[in-house]
Amino acid sequence: MKQVYIIAAFVYCFSISIAFAQTDGYVLYNPVHVGGGFLMGYNVQSTNGTLRCLGDPACPTFSQGSGFRFGVIGIAEWMPTSWGLRTQFGIASSTSHMTTTDQKAKVKNGQGVIVPLIREHAMDATLSAALFDIGLQTSFGSTRLFFGPSIGYLLNPIWTSSSTIIAPENVTFQSGSRDTVFVNQSIPNVNNLQFGVNVGIGHHIPINTSMVVVPEISVSIPFNAIRTASEWTQTSIMLGVSLRWGSGAVKEEVMSNIELIDTVQIHSKERIGTVIITGIPTISRSIQEFEAHKVITETMKRTDTIKIGLPPKPSPKPSIAVFSSIDKQQGTIDKVTVTGQLVTEAFPILPMVFFSESQSILSSNYKQLRTIEGFSSDQLEPLVTEQHKDILNIIGERLNRNPKAMIQLKGYSDPTTEKSDCSLAEQRVETIREYLFNVWNIDKARMSVDIDRRNCMPENPTLSRNAHGYEENRRIEISSESKEILSPVIRTRYVELTDFSPKELYINTQGSIGEDIVNCNAACTIGDSVLHRKDGSSIPEWFKFPLSKDQARFIQLSAFPTMNMSMILQDAEGELGSNAIDIPIVRDTTNLAIQRLSLMHFPVQKASLDKQGKSAINDFLKDLEDNASISIIGYSDNLGNAQSNLELSKERAETVHRYIQSIKPKANIIKVDGVGSTALPPGIKSHELPESRFLSRTVQIEIIRTWKNVQ
Repeated sequence: MKQVYIIAAFVYCFSISIAFAQTDGYVLYNPVHVGGGFLMGYNVQSTNGTLRCLGDPACPTFSQGSGFRFGVIGIAEWMPTSWGLRTQFGIASSTSHMTTTDQKAKVKNGQGVIVPLIREHAMDATLSAALFDIGLQTSFGSTRLFFGPSIGYLLNPIWTSSSTIIAPENVTFQSGSRDTVFVNQSIPNVNNLQFGVNVGIGHHIPINTSMVVVPEISVSIPFNAIRTASEWTQTSIMLGVSLRWGSGAVKEEVMSNIELIDTVQIHSKERIGTVIITGIPTISRSIQEFEAHKVITETMKRTDTIKIGLPPKPSPKPSIAVFSSIDKQQGTIDKVTVTGQLVTEAFPILPMVFFSESQSILSSNYKQLRTIEGFSSDQLEPLVTEQHKDILNIIGERLNRNPKAMIQLKGYSDPTTEKSDCSLAEQRVETIREYLFNVWNIDKARMSVDIDRRNCMPENPTLSRNAHGYEENRRIEISSESKEILSPVIRTRYVELTDFSPKELYINTQGSIGEDIVNCNAACTIGDSVLHRKDGSSIPEWFKFPLSKDQARFIQLSAFPTMNMSMILQDAEGELGSNAIDIPIVRDTTNLAIQRLSLMHFPVQKASLDKQGKSAINDFLKDLEDNASISIIGYSDNLGNAQSNLELSKERAETVHRYIQSIKPKANIIKVDGVGSTALPPGIKSHELPESRFLSRTVQIEIIRTWKNVQ
């Protein structure tokens, strides 16, 4: 039954789509149609449980069944308005098939055992009838819904009763067959006159001006039974198709639309600008009939309101232009340039760890790892003070690479602030040993301890009687017979910043739009990193963003191709406006390559060159070309007299100069000078930390070559 519903629905939807494709521009208007067609359907049989097999008293009752219906029909309809009458007459033949089983009888099977006799009983009926329906119908465009009473007269209804043995297999009827027909006769006690109701829907598909094809789906519901002796009823679901004629079935439809719009103007103090408020339309329709067509005129009337208010508050809209100064005549900035040179540098390590007063725990200045995974001294930033923060990790890494190497730890305390406390010095040594053992897994047997328990002040103490001098004496010194443990950190051919332009960025906000601004934010960013950010509650004419050397170095090392200058405005109502400019970054590298060595470390107030320093110079200059230029600059810390520091730095530079001449007489030394404490060595940011002061007691040697000489 479900399949019949699906097929009927599909056929009907298909007919609807054909109708819409063929009837564009036409409407049905003729009141009378007559025609004929055919129908087919699916029957549903039901009883009250008293319908039995004929000729077999042992047969149980039938309760339900199914069948099919086929027939031809004639149709006439009258539609003076959207409501009308419809009549249908014809002849249809229906089939009915009902089955039931029983196992009341007992028989012997092939083994002689008494078992139930299982039989299937069937009742098949043929119900031919003359049909007549009359009822109301209403139209929805070309689709019509109809309903009304249905009358049928059964013509010679017959039925057949049969039985089939299911089990056991050894039993047959007297004829020797396992099935038999008990009776084939007219149905007794039949109600020839059948009453019911017919409900359905159809669609008119015009073929030409006088002919339509109409597919329909309907349901016939009975009011009385087929037999007087039992409540045997038949409900039918039918699909019909008919061809119908009518004089002038369709007329061409011509549509005409008229719009009548009036306007009313009012003034308002609201900040809405000019707003048109559309009124509610009223639509009227008139039809004019002509011989071959009809004209349908739709008239729409509407009154609109024009509301004129104050101009709306402008949305925040920043305008930005970037300059190198407040003087706009210098023009806008079209790029940021950072210039660098290739540098190969040996960064001396300072084998010392400094402690806070009376403390034996590591200072937060030193990086303490939880795991050594991922650490590499080759990836450290090329700044000597930054590398010193990892001094214990550098030594731990080198001890792991050189499993036979050993180190000696000498612990000290300050004689003034800590009274040369040897117990404190010993605790400091143990802190270093525990860190290298726990984090770097260095056997403590490879870390010997050298503490003079009679006097734990440094062998070469800083004698300045101030906080900086006392701070330098609170330390651990690390030494090793293995050259690899305390050798400089070498960084090969990294790009070092030499210059950048511009030094300052100015954002001009002229042309920005916004009222009641509560927040004005300007930012200079590279990727997700913010170089500058400024906030305010109003829009200034200029934002000034100076670029520092550290920021220029960051720009040089970043992978992003542009610098972003942005501005965001927010008004009191929370509305936002933004604007941004991307400025290209040009990274340039000079044709010079620098090799640099810093000698560490000269003792306090000393200019002598020790054995380790001479060895470092020999290694540094072993491949020196004749045309390479050498620069020698001496430095000092800021302890003591500035003039004395200047003279000391010059003396240190001369000491190195004399030694280089002794081993490389043809060396092209273009500069020998000392700057004292007036200038910081490269990589030193201040003299505040003890390690910074130790690292400032140095001489820096630079070899300047061109690329073609080093490639």
